[in-house]
Amino acid sequence: MLCANRPEGFVSLIVLAITGTRLSPHKSLNVLRGSRFRDTKTTPEAETHQLAAGDQPRRRTKIHKAFLIVYYLLILAQILMCILEIVRLSLAHLGVGLLPFTFVALVTAAAIRFTKGLEGRVYGWRYLNLALWIALAVTNGVKIAEETKEGTGARKGSKYPVADEITDVSVMIGVYAVLACLEVTLRA
Repeated sequence: MLCANRPEGFVSLIVLAITGTRLSPHKSLNVLRGSRFRDTKTTPEAETHQLAAGDQPRRRTKIHKAFLIVYYLLILAQILMCILEIVRLSLAHLGVGLLPFTFVALVTAAAIRFTKGLEGRVYGWRYLNLALWIALAVTNGVKIAEETKEGTGARKGSKYPVADEITDVSVMIGVYAVLACLEVTLRA
């Protein structure tokens, strides 16, 4: 009954039903998501929806910028902690192992985030960064477990006691966890 009163006819009604259920929610989901990739054709309803939102995108960009600033400051803190650990291990003549590669991974992750996956050339770059933060946290967790087995009293007279190393690595694990959370929170 509802369809019989429409002047467009049966074929137009099917097209209207398809576009109404398929395309309109797609556009509104893009608006809600804040996606950069919107359809080039805008309807008056979409423009009205965008105008009705007011300064919502502006507020969202301020929060996004604040999260990005925290993200990059945490990466800088990790780089400095990595340098600190390399220097302290070198001074204690304990060897640095693969820590220089951690430094390179931190700089690479920051560059990939800053360039948004080198302008879309790196597929799934957000997941790669997330995997990096998780892998670094797990690796450092294993390091803490091994140092705990060694005992906090070991290397007590050295320039880098185990207790100090456990503290440094624990802080790094916490920062990696926060970076992983921020990676999930930040969209682009």
